Amino acid sequence: MVGVRAKDHDDKRQLILDRSAELFARQGFHRTSIAEIAKACHASSKAWIYHYFPNKETVLFTLLHEFLELAASRVRAAVDTHSDARGRLHAFVLECLRIYAEYRINHAVLFSEMNLLPDEQRTEIRTLERAYAQVLRELILAVNPSINLRKHQTTALTMIAFGAINWTYTWFDAKGPLSLEDVAELTTRLLMSGLEAI
Repeated sequence: MVGVRAKDHDDKRQLILDRSAELFARQGFHRTSIAEIAKACHASSKAWIYHYFPNKETVLFTLLHEFLELAASRVRAAVDTHSDARGRLHAFVLECLRIYAEYRINHAVLFSEMNLLPDEQRTEIRTLERAYAQVLRELILAVNPSINLRKHQTTALTMIAFGAINWTYTWFDAKGPLSLEDVAELTTRLLMSGLEAI
C-alpha cells in the first residue's frame, strides 16, 4: 500500500545514523561518502541510503538534532528530581555522563562539522544547543547567584563547566577503577568548589 511504512523502516534509519556517526567521527564529514555509509550498513547500493535521507547533510543534521533533543530532555528530567542546587547540578552531570557513555561517538567532532550544514539547519542546531546549555547556566546561577551580576562571565563559566563534563568520553573507562557515579561526584565537587569561590 502506498504510504504504509515498512515495519523495519525506523531500524534501518537508525542503522544509517549509527554507522554515519562512527564514520563522520573517525574520518570527518567531507571524507565520508554515501557509498561508504552504504557499505558500513551492508547495503547493496547508495540508492538504499537515499531512500531514507536525501543527502549526507541531512544525515549529519538529523544526528545532531536528535542527540540534542534527547540530551536536553533527559537532563531536564534528571534535574527536576532534585530541589537543592547541589543535587540538581550533580543530577545534570551524572545524566550527561550516562548519555555520553551510552552514545559513545565523538560528539566534539560531529559538532565541529556543523558549519557544513545549510544556514537554516545550522540555525536550528544552534537554537537547540543554546537550550541545552541554558539548563547548565541556570544550575550555575543557582549555586552562586552573584555570578549573574557579572554577565560577561556567565557564558564562559557555562562553557568551562560543559568542557569538564563533555570530554569525559575521551578518557573514561567503564572497566576502570572509577564508576560514572564516582566521576559525576568528583566533577560536581570540583564545579561546586569553583563556583562558590568565584
